Amino acid sequence: MAEAICRAKLESRPWELSSAGFFSDHSLPPVPEVLALLKLRGLSGEGLTSMRVSKEVVKRSTNIYAMTEMHLATLKRQFPKEAAGARLVTEFSTLSQYRDQDVPDPMGGSQADFEEIYTILGDAIPQIIEAIDRAV
Repeated sequence: MAEAICRAKLESRPWELSSAGFFSDHSLPPVPEVLALLKLRGLSGEGLTSMRVSKEVVKRSTNIYAMTEMHLATLKRQFPKEAAGARLVTEFSTLSQYRDQDVPDPMGGSQADFEEIYTILGDAIPQIIEAIDRAV
């Protein structure tokens, strides 16, 4: 979901974008709940597949954003040099109830849980893009 939201917000920026997870199986499509939500919001889930975090993925990344403090700590522990500048997605949230909080995992939850994640990411991702724009 994060990748789809980010791709939609990037507009014409020529950035390469990918997402990866610690517990995801390789090359699986998004779950039906995510696809339905993306469609409802006018976004495409086409071409999205899961990818596991690896040294190669982290090494080729210039900006890394983690969904949880545990993921952030794991990234920095496993890849201390490559992930030194990694940050928590919600560090950029303008919604006070989500700022600096873990993004909950909606798997196994209700459609409302997936919608909450969309709200969290839909708020934070434009702020991340702005921060990167200011830095370049």
